Amino acid sequence: NQRLMWLIPTVLLINFLLHYLHFRNVPIALVVFTGIPVSFAGGMIAVAIMGVEMNTAIWVGFIALFGLAADDGIVIASYIKHVLERRRIDTVEELRAAIYEAGLKRIRPCMMTTITTLIALLPVLFATGRGADVARAMALPVFGGMLIEPFSSFIVPTMYCAYMEFKLRAGLRDELLEMSLDETTSGDGQTVAA
Repeated sequence: NQRLMWLIPTVLLINFLLHYLHFRNVPIALVVFTGIPVSFAGGMIAVAIMGVEMNTAIWVGFIALFGLAADDGIVIASYIKHVLERRRIDTVEELRAAIYEAGLKRIRPCMMTTITTLIALLPVLFATGRGADVARAMALPVFGGMLIEPFSSFIVPTMYCAYMEFKLRAGLRDELLEMSLDETTSGDGQTVAA
């Protein structure tokens, strides 16, 4: 338990650091990181419903869940970034439309990964025999967290849009918006990079 007191915050910090290294943007990394508390809530609900006493195996399951929890957020945020890099965004409405479209195109892959994870955990949850009690204890928070985790498919685009909207309305500098705004039209009507 004493090791877990510093191990779990360390895992969360490493997780956030990996998100930051991927996006090179603290607010976007925090947006993606929102999948972790959402999944944590689902894992705690599953543990409470099953009436399992908190033990080391369950906390190890939560550590595994933290690694899986932000996958959908990374898929969605990466695609939103990709879409924004390729579009000219001048207004909030254009920003919302781009993020909405990007979010819709990534719902199916996110659901597929979540469903395959849940299906893969079913044999562990129903296992019997030697070591099954420990394996079930580790799988339970992951299963509960992954049931709730698809909500991050809605949270991440919404928070991403709110952040970008704030920057657009405030006139603050943003690399993605500048990439799209740096495009100018040449004399023959073709769009070229400035």
